[in-house]
Amino acid sequence: MTALWRILFLTGAALTALPLPARSAEPTVDHLMVQLLHPDTGVRSAALRRIVQRAERTAVPGLIDVLRFDLFLDSTAADGLDRLTGQSFGHDWARWVEWLAERQDVRPHREYAAWKAALFQLIDPAFGELLHAGVKHRARLEEIQWGGVRKDGIPALTNPRHVAARAATYLTPDELVLGLVVRGEARAYPLRIMDWHEMANDVVGGVPISIAY
Repeated sequence: MTALWRILFLTGAALTALPLPARSAEPTVDHLMVQLLHPDTGVRSAALRRIVQRAERTAVPGLIDVLRFDLFLDSTAADGLDRLTGQSFGHDWARWVEWLAERQDVRPHREYAAWKAALFQLIDPAFGELLHAGVKHRARLEEIQWGGVRKDGIPALTNPRHVAARAATYLTPDELVLGLVVRGEARAYPLRIMDWHEMANDVVGGVPISIAY
């Protein structure tokens, strides 16, 4: 059982944060997408069947997210994507992401931001601080992907201790660094260190800076 499904069976807290659309004779695509996150396998499967039967192409971005997290432990999600798009990428999630990035005509359902927030909060409730209904964004929400760790799972390098270049004997002469000069003060951040932290927060030349690697 995946770590995500252990969370699903242990708590439904993230689902309660996502309001269910009002029930009707024919459920909306927003309602069906919420059902895809339900802990009960039967509920998830029924929602997926309805989405495919109705050819709900606005569900495609969410189904690609579902494929990433293996919410269906068989081929039904991949088969559904094949039928909705006419593509045949199977379980190749990365290929689906590349395909979606190239398609301006495939857009998510109306409540996608809230739905994706609920999905990510199954991994870590703290993701709700970053992704939520009405979140302002310039990048397409479909392109926001989970990096494989919980929020702050990779600790930033904050206010690191620096040494003079001549004292950095652990570096080789041809080793790559991220270098910058601010108000006459020079700093170098070795890539071998940035590989572990990915982010650095420092003050250089009296100016607060952040480095993303």
